[in-house]
Amino acid sequence: MTAAKLHYYSATGKANQIRLALAAANIEFEDVTPSSNSFPPSEEQVLEWRNIGGNSTTNVPMLEMPDGKVYTQSSAVLKAVARMGNLMPSSNDDLYMTDKLIADAEDFRTKSYATIIAWGASKEEYENFINNEVPLHFGNFERQLKENGGEYFVVKDRLTIADVAVYDAVVSFGANRAPDDCLDKFPSLAQWIKRVESDPGIVSYHASDKYANLMKFGKE
Repeated sequence: MTAAKLHYYSATGKANQIRLALAAANIEFEDVTPSSNSFPPSEEQVLEWRNIGGNSTTNVPMLEMPDGKVYTQSSAVLKAVARMGNLMPSSNDDLYMTDKLIADAEDFRTKSYATIIAWGASKEEYENFINNEVPLHFGNFERQLKENGGEYFVVKDRLTIADVAVYDAVVSFGANRAPDDCLDKFPSLAQWIKRVESDPGIVSYHASDKYANLMKFGKE
């Protein structure tokens, strides 16, 4: 079977939650990255993405399926993968909570992106993120996890796309950039992270060269 193609930079970034969702859904994919991997991308690269995705604005992360169908815009791609891989809940209440948690995760990513020193943020902005935004958002996720009363967000006994989105935000954009003890005050969240990381598809992906070779955010 031909693999799907995920167009993005050779970095975790905004595509990582999609990669994790594909892994959890057991959908084979390959990363397609710019030859120069430069940011911002060259005009030629933007035109290539535009020709594939069709958007005259933003196209990546972009998922190109073997049948030629193309999905663009991060959250839309994420939900499309969830529907393909049985990672989407069914009830209206659960669908609402899924949308809310995906938005909560994106709020946190936005805060994290704005405090990357290598991209122009000040040391003070980074420290404010670590000391204030991380515990604020981690606390909000911990609260919602406890309120659901199960082992996962939304659906109590199984992984859904909400877990994938929140996991990527908490780990890739939070814990990986913060001190090692950043989860000590959030034990439910810490245990939940281990459960997500035990998903067979995610275990396999995290052990792959595909994941190892990506640029990842870290402490500054």
